Amino acid sequence: MRLPSGVRDWLPQEFAFKRDVEERIRDVFRSWSYSEVLTPTFESYEALEQGLGEGLMQQTFRFTDPQGQSLALRTEMTTPVARVVSARLRHATLPLRLCYLAPAFRYEEPQLGRMREFTQAGAELIGASGTTADAESLFMAVETLDAVGLSDARFDVNDAAIVDGVLASVGLRGRQAEECKAYIAERNVVRLREFGAHQAVNRELFEILVRLTMSRGREDVLRLARPICATERSLTALDRLEEILRRADALGWGARINVDFALLRDLRYYTGFVFEGYLDDLGFSLCGGGRYDQLLPRFGYDVPAVGWMVGVERILLALERRRADERPRNEVDVLVSGSDVVAQRERSRGLRVRVDVRDLDRDALLEYARDKEIPRVIVATGDGVEELTLEEDA
Repeated sequence: MRLPSGVRDWLPQEFAFKRDVEERIRDVFRSWSYSEVLTPTFESYEALEQGLGEGLMQQTFRFTDPQGQSLALRTEMTTPVARVVSARLRHATLPLRLCYLAPAFRYEEPQLGRMREFTQAGAELIGASGTTADAESLFMAVETLDAVGLSDARFDVNDAAIVDGVLASVGLRGRQAEECKAYIAERNVVRLREFGAHQAVNRELFEILVRLTMSRGREDVLRLARPICATERSLTALDRLEEILRRADALGWGARINVDFALLRDLRYYTGFVFEGYLDDLGFSLCGGGRYDQLLPRFGYDVPAVGWMVGVERILLALERRRADERPRNEVDVLVSGSDVVAQRERSRGLRVRVDVRDLDRDALLEYARDKEIPRVIVATGDGVEELTLEEDA
């Protein structure tokens, strides 16, 4: 019987590998003092609609319960966490540091790195504004990819205010600015120039906008953008990006972080600083996030927030492609035959113990251990207890 499209089974060794990666992620969250939360797999459609843009709402698995209530499987975790904070934690001392590792669901065409059921890990810093909070989210993401074995991951950063400031300088606002942003996010230079040719814009400044769309760099990109940022907010955003780059340099990450003017996250709630992490040999991002100060107010709690998320399956795919040595070679530390007492003793030491339930003889036990790559074998008989290792027996 075939599985539905976009989902998968996890066989024992695959699942063990996945759990190992997830625990490495949790270790990073704990090291930054984030507390894990879990929300329901499905929410009211109305609650999700508060935070998600039209695109993601069209990808929800939506259904109606017997009472007629419209429900949907969560497509991501930030909106449910915002709901929890607004409803249950609004009297808690700020800032709140919350993290999660949970499945999410999207009805979209399955392809490499994109499934209908997937695992999302992430962290949300609620009630803090400013550069230090933004930098915390970015630096956590860097440390997380490092911890799982992807220390060559690179990161692009941007700020929506910078793009808005440039568009204002060019002469674009409102609906026209939104249309222009769509072309910028697609890096569609042809459509961008066609669009500019039919608008009442400053041609010289618009050409700089086109150059920015094709640019990825550091101080050179910021220098190109600064003269045509027309708003105080956009100039402040440039200063904040410069500070984040300086702090990344101090941590030894400067060469891995660039400014990308065309990076515009597609979720409706991102309002300022944004970033994505990626590998040069993959055709999709591994993680991303940013500031979403307008999301919690939609739930009646007016506090700023910044956060990020990473796709666990995408990490696994990246590691598999590299044939990384992170995968555990065996699932069992010791094979025990003939004694429940010995097996219990080994388990109490924190080891993974497999008990022989087939009454195999000594040679068959060793053959089984070699096949399963179990390094130790303990055989209890009436004459005593014999302990063997595969190396010694060989």
